[in-house]
Amino acid sequence: MKDYGKVAVILGISIVLASLVFGLFFFESRKPQQTISVVGIASKQYEADTVKWSLTLTEMTGLEDLAGGRRRLYDSLQELIAFLNGRGVKTEQISIIPPNVYERYGSSGVEGYRLEQELYVISKDVDNIDDLALNVIPVLDRDINIYRTQLEYFYSNLDDLKKNMVAEATQNAQERALEMLKGTDMTLGKLRTLRQGVFQITQPHSTEVSSMGIHDTSTKKKQISVTAHATFATK
Repeated sequence: MKDYGKVAVILGISIVLASLVFGLFFFESRKPQQTISVVGIASKQYEADTVKWSLTLTEMTGLEDLAGGRRRLYDSLQELIAFLNGRGVKTEQISIIPPNVYERYGSSGVEGYRLEQELYVISKDVDNIDDLALNVIPVLDRDINIYRTQLEYFYSNLDDLKKNMVAEATQNAQERALEMLKGTDMTLGKLRTLRQGVFQITQPHSTEVSSMGIHDTSTKKKQISVTAHATFATK
């Protein structure tokens, strides 16, 4: 009987202690959580190191001259490639897309065809391609019909740049939180939540933003920015 008594006493004490521990945890969980939410930002200007130059050649033909139009378009393509090779663009930097043929309509229906041939150059010699694209008149003087031309600029180490920007935005969020608590009796605690915003890659000094993010490829000089949404505990 004495053993049963000891067991009962120990069991009773264990239940009391467990109740106290549970009560403390419950009390702590019901206490209002003091937090502070901030948005950090990082922004930087950089310069592209890769350019894509797209060109579209065109030829117009009548209804009975489609084959002749194809030959003229092919000859123009070969002449353009030779011109680019002569200006320092290597053949392996040039990609050619199969030509398209579109019907041309007039008052009496189909009057002929418009043929288009697209090719593009991808190069790290950005300055040379810039010069070629902005001074394409010599190509036009060779009776090559360039219907459309476009430059797009990219950065080969963009992924590493994005990682650095996220780290800077997170650091900026912490600094903003510390600034907000200055003059109060609170101190900054542990980071509770952290969410990255979308990247905005725009022209320099642009204020354009989009909830889906932006990747502007129209200029060589660029600006990248990103936000970090952080919630910290306060003490």
